[in-house]
Amino acid sequence: MSFPDLDEVTKRPQRKPHWTKRWLREIFVEDLGLKILALVIAIALWYGVTGQRTPTTIRVPRVPLNFRLPNNMEISNDPRMDVEVTLTGNKRDLDTINVRDLTVNVDVSDLKPRNEPYNVQLTPERISMGLPDGVRYGDIQPNNVTLKLEPRIERELEVEVQRSGNVPAGYDIRITPVPGRVKVRGPESHVKDLQKAQTENISLDGRTESFTLPQVAIIVTDKKVDLIDSVVSVRVEIEERRVEKTYPNVVVQLMPGMPVGPVAASVKVYGPPSLLDKLRPGDLQLALEQDENGELKPRLIVPAEMEGRIEIRSYKLQQ
Repeated sequence: MSFPDLDEVTKRPQRKPHWTKRWLREIFVEDLGLKILALVIAIALWYGVTGQRTPTTIRVPRVPLNFRLPNNMEISNDPRMDVEVTLTGNKRDLDTINVRDLTVNVDVSDLKPRNEPYNVQLTPERISMGLPDGVRYGDIQPNNVTLKLEPRIERELEVEVQRSGNVPAGYDIRITPVPGRVKVRGPESHVKDLQKAQTENISLDGRTESFTLPQVAIIVTDKKVDLIDSVVSVRVEIEERRVEKTYPNVVVQLMPGMPVGPVAASVKVYGPPSLLDKLRPGDLQLALEQDENGELKPRLIVPAEMEGRIEIRSYKLQQ
């Protein structure tokens, strides 16, 4: 080939790549790094979405049981109160469940009270759980529960005040709960077994004066029994142990119109030792009044601070 021929060849116009080649180059070669990254993200999203929709099973332990009972009936035994439940659904729906809020509701409202306990099967006809759409429960273990049903009754019980410690020697004590009886409610056999309703403990150590506690709790140890009246007021009256003492030469007052008679008397009184030790015959007077039948009726006159705390037991007029 001559040089002129070579020049003619080099001067010929170059043929452009076909459009399909350009398209393939743009797809697979240009910005290859970004396209690989986008592909990885797309694959991850796809796996994420399909993974959320894949059926998943979880086991939830200690799901509480809630019983729907017949009207005016109570459970008198101590049945198990929780079960283990298997839940099935896609992961996204299962993740929306707070397992602490789960409850197995058991409908036993069709059962009647009887002496023998029931062996209740936890079948779909008896239970409900309020699960979201797409989630269902499967196995429940154990799948039965023993229930004994009794009528619910109310009863009044006498209140017994519990106390500890003692008042000092020489003092008397009287304790009065108000009200003296309280109402309770529960299964028939449990309520009938109760004899009294006791209060919380009241300490008497070192007490020498009366006092009132307005809110004293009632305690019933049987957990099957509910208190309708849960508190009482307790009045504690503490007084010195009273004694008798005789005072001679007590001045006698005669009512107008009565014949003149003895002007002194020996009087036996009853009261706290601390007051009687302070009392002198001159502090006392004996008033004699006639009743409608003409009989003498004695009335003891004492200092104002002692009124109501000392009473007359007997008297003997002195000549």
